[in-house]
Amino acid sequence: MSARKAAGGRAAARKGAKAAAAKQAAGPGRAALPACDGRRPAQEDAAAPPSPSPELSCELKAALTLQCAFRRLLACHERARRLKERQEYNELMERLQREAFVALVRREQEEAERERKKEEEAKQKQREEQQRKRRMLEAAFDGDVEEMKAVLQEVEDLDTKNGIGTDEKGKTIRLRNLINMVECTDANGNTPLSEAAGGGHPLAIQMLIENGADPNSRGAFNRTPLYRAAFGGHLAAVEILLQLGADPRLYADDGNTPEQVASLDSLVGILSSWDISLTESMLQKMEAEQQRRTQLEKKQKEAEARRMTEEVEQLAKEYERCSKELQRAYCELNRRIAEHDKCQRKQMGNAEITLHAIAGAERAVEELRVDAEHAEEELSLARLKLREQLRGEAETEFQGLKCCVQELDDVLFKDVGGKIRSDGRWPLVIDPSGQAAIFLRYRDTNYLNTVNPSDMSVETIRLALLGALRYGKPLVFDMMEVNMFDTVKKQLERLEPGLAEAVLGRTILENERYLSLLRPADGPEYADTEFQRARTEKFKLFVITKQQHPPEELLRILLPIQVILTKSSR
Repeated sequence: MSARKAAGGRAAARKGAKAAAAKQAAGPGRAALPACDGRRPAQEDAAAPPSPSPELSCELKAALTLQCAFRRLLACHERARRLKERQEYNELMERLQREAFVALVRREQEEAERERKKEEEAKQKQREEQQRKRRMLEAAFDGDVEEMKAVLQEVEDLDTKNGIGTDEKGKTIRLRNLINMVECTDANGNTPLSEAAGGGHPLAIQMLIENGADPNSRGAFNRTPLYRAAFGGHLAAVEILLQLGADPRLYADDGNTPEQVASLDSLVGILSSWDISLTESMLQKMEAEQQRRTQLEKKQKEAEARRMTEEVEQLAKEYERCSKELQRAYCELNRRIAEHDKCQRKQMGNAEITLHAIAGAERAVEELRVDAEHAEEELSLARLKLREQLRGEAETEFQGLKCCVQELDDVLFKDVGGKIRSDGRWPLVIDPSGQAAIFLRYRDTNYLNTVNPSDMSVETIRLALLGALRYGKPLVFDMMEVNMFDTVKKQLERLEPGLAEAVLGRTILENERYLSLLRPADGPEYADTEFQRARTEKFKLFVITKQQHPPEELLRILLPIQVILTKSSR
């Protein structure tokens, strides 16, 4: 029995050795094969000590060496390629920055040159105007009728050069410019008619009055032309002035009438015996003529206002069309970007197609943005002219607050001075540069881009509004170059009827009305007890636009805050 057991033990040992050899041959990366008798060698040799790994053969060492060298070569080539790409990118960025800087400097120089030329032209026109007035006054005092006619002809030629027509409107403008030259004054307030009367030139007096001069105009010390003619003893000048409507009853600052300062007895006799009814008749005729001119100018202004109103309406329609096209282009661009991100996440391998589509959408956005800016500029200029025509230039100043980018924190968040709170309207930030949008985007705000369809979904707006109320943060609507205010209000109304008016009127903060926006799936952070009054009172609403001249509705509903760029922020 003992001999058979010993033989069995030796056979088992041989089988275990074969299994161990098979396990070693499998290598560290492969599973050990089972033994011939079906038993697992790991169970049989659990107590056996681990055997040392065999050395690699020369072929394997050579293969590993070749693989390492090849991979090192590939890595060197990849590193060199990436370094070259980085260098080319840096060189491209430097070149583009230099070109952009040179273009910016050149544009600023051209703008400064245009401003300088415009100022020089304005100064030249002013000098020419002053020279014509001086010539007119000197010619009137000297009685040089031909020189005065030459000056008036220059005024008419200048109107023709400036494109003033000969229709009813053009005739009104030409007549006004002619009367302005005839009624020009010197430093003492004396008109050419007063100078002609002081010089005693009846032909010059007649010519000036026929061209619209006022015979009772007052100059230095409130002296009329008749006063100066009587004081100078010019009999012919006094007679022609009386015949053309000069009033001998007017007093000067010294309390004297022309009769009292007349230097000749004949002048005293003429002035004392003059029939005042003739003067009153002439004054009535002059007043009727003045009223006729006033009515004509009024009609011309009304007609011009109607024409400009129609022009503004047409330009507004064109701008609205451009804005809608730009809005659609922005939506298309955001959709293309979302498709590209989706393809990248799924690793679909068609990035070139999506990037090409994004580039095309960006070009379309840029072209439409330029068209919208051009349409907005034309519309703004037309509205400015219309306001000046209807109300005058004094009332066209900006009605609102002004601040630079560095002061946005004090104005919007801290409300230094309490101007926003006292006004009661939410701010409308007007910033064509876009720096205010960048500033608010990276502050602790709930920022929504109104031209992005995903940001303008009802659920996104609901969560952004709830989050701003829950944590006491500002809710920002960035409209960029497009007027998306109506779209914002429509989305708020879709979320809850009357919500737009409640948000704009701040009534959403009253009686916890915002709790109606909660949904069962919002989570515990939006529970009723999480909305604390100390935080909800810090809620703010900001609307940003890049339009230099926003619509009147926005300026009425919101408080305009214009961002002024300083030299350091440009």
